[in-house]
Amino acid sequence: MHKLLSVFSVLLFWVFSCTSPVEFYVSPEGNDQNPGTKAEPFQTPERAKQAVKEQLAEGPSGQVVVNIKGGTYLLNSPVFFTAEDSGTARFPVIYRAVEGEEPVFTGSRELKNWTLISDPDKAGLLAPDAGGKTYVTDLKAAGIEDFGDPTAIGRRPELFCNGRLQQLARWPDEGFVRAGKSLGVTELPPNYTKERGTREGVFEYLNSRQNRWAAEKDTRLGGYWYWDWSDEFQTVEKMDTLTRTIFLRKPDHHYGYKDSLRYFGVNLFCELDQPGEWYLDRCDGLLYWYPPKEINPEKATVALSVFGAPYMVEMQNCSNVSLQGLTFREGRGSAIRISEGKNCVVADCRIERFGTDGVHIEGGSGHGLSGCLMNTFGCRGIDIKGGDRKTLISAGHYVEHTVMENFSLFKRTYEPAVHAEGCGIRISNNRFRYSSSSAMRLEGNDMVIEYNEISDVVNESDDQGGADMWYNPSYRGIVFRFNYWSDILGGTRHGAAGVRLDDMISGVHIVGNIFERCGSLNFGGVQIHGGKDNLVENNIFSECFAAVSFSPWGETRWLEQLDSPVIRKKIYEDVDIRSEPYLTKYPELKNIRENPDVNTIKNNLVIDCKNLLARDNGRQILENNTVAKKEGKTIEEFCTLEVLKSYGLQQIPFEKIGPKNNQWIN
Repeated sequence: MHKLLSVFSVLLFWVFSCTSPVEFYVSPEGNDQNPGTKAEPFQTPERAKQAVKEQLAEGPSGQVVVNIKGGTYLLNSPVFFTAEDSGTARFPVIYRAVEGEEPVFTGSRELKNWTLISDPDKAGLLAPDAGGKTYVTDLKAAGIEDFGDPTAIGRRPELFCNGRLQQLARWPDEGFVRAGKSLGVTELPPNYTKERGTREGVFEYLNSRQNRWAAEKDTRLGGYWYWDWSDEFQTVEKMDTLTRTIFLRKPDHHYGYKDSLRYFGVNLFCELDQPGEWYLDRCDGLLYWYPPKEINPEKATVALSVFGAPYMVEMQNCSNVSLQGLTFREGRGSAIRISEGKNCVVADCRIERFGTDGVHIEGGSGHGLSGCLMNTFGCRGIDIKGGDRKTLISAGHYVEHTVMENFSLFKRTYEPAVHAEGCGIRISNNRFRYSSSSAMRLEGNDMVIEYNEISDVVNESDDQGGADMWYNPSYRGIVFRFNYWSDILGGTRHGAAGVRLDDMISGVHIVGNIFERCGSLNFGGVQIHGGKDNLVENNIFSECFAAVSFSPWGETRWLEQLDSPVIRKKIYEDVDIRSEPYLTKYPELKNIRENPDVNTIKNNLVIDCKNLLARDNGRQILENNTVAKKEGKTIEEFCTLEVLKSYGLQQIPFEKIGPKNNQWIN
């Protein structure tokens, strides 16, 4: 008996010793010559990574954990992970914040030594209110030599005061100004909008205030040059103040320039006239700043983004590595790139204030984001690519319980919170809001979008949706279920929708969603343009322009497009919709040439909407859709099972919608 107990004790000791984690510590006050213990931590993540690699080289003996203490870590170069840094499914490698502390990896440098402008020539160019309140500091004296570019994505520096993005000096201070006539020499051919335009970037300006811009060193214009779904920054080559003409530097915008286009000027010292605006003179390295009200520059935390690498963290062919509870902020490029490998997770992290994107996931399998807080991006938040569309093998990538706000700040169109491309991607229990652009762009197959909150997007551009898909009828297996779409009301000519299925998108299921105040101009909560076999079922539409809107194509156009070289490549070469995987999973593809423009809209509740259907061509299958009045009820009250049943609908689990496991929000 004693012998058996002794053997059992040895086994317990062996199991415990083999599975107990190996732990290292990192602190801003540490030293890379230390052993990396809690009492004597390393100073940099690079040194900790080296220690982890040495531990892994000895063979898997337990989980490896790097505990990172709170404080600021200034990054001068990216942190690279490779296959040698990988853990295993049983023993992953974890880089995590010490409990209750917040380690911050930053690509910005704090600016000090602010003085009021004393140069009379400079002060004389400013508005009277700004002259005595504008400060200057010398970047070269602060050791900053890379001044980047005022508007180039990935190269533009940004100024932050106490974590708030400051505005590069511009006019008008908000919104746009209208141009006069387009004055290029080559007339654009007529189109369905009947708007006149020219190929070359030469146009009339109407406000004499802009005469001052002719003396500026590097004037940039941001604008929608022809279509209000295609924006771009361009450089002013010269200005003729006598004829009030602006000449833009080549290359010309690929759509050309229309009369009365909308634009704004930026990088203009003479327009530094509002609290929170700033300007960088790249000739002498002086940065000028008009602080927000009640801000003392010497007491505030004022920082300039200087980190210029494409990513702060790169995981290349790396597996079973997690980043947990860390904060990444203020780089000119993007935050994190995960390529190939498997099962890498970014969990409970803050990722904020990046000039380009937040996180890229490219290839591999099982990578994901969970419980993160992400905000303030020049372009998109998350870009995910994975899976094999030809064989319909799933990537298994996911984004869950994450909050994404204030994206597409510099590139204003087609830069969503999440761009998903490939096969087998899940987007669930997230909150996406505050953008001129879409919240999601989907390109692929077998994607599930569920339990998300999407609001206040597409607030400036046109012909877009909170979720956007377009021009590929081989995209199948896309399901939108139990999402809450609200306050998507932009659009200038065509409209804005909650979900937009554009140009032949077919076979999408939109089930159990809530659309509140979605749809404008010609678009409903759901907009379908030339698609077929889409199902809109068991949804609530409240205070929308229309529940569903259509732009029918007709049989002739549908067949012409199916036979076009572009679409034939998409459906027979990029993938093959005649192959066994496609016909087994999507049997409706056998009849792709039949019944264009036919979709099914059934068992929906339509509350206080102007229309049930907009631009109906009479070919839609309509069943049991109920029109009702709100009469003081909230959306949550309509979602109770008893009320839904009274209208013939199935349950919509309102309480499950939105992020549920996110430590950064209440």
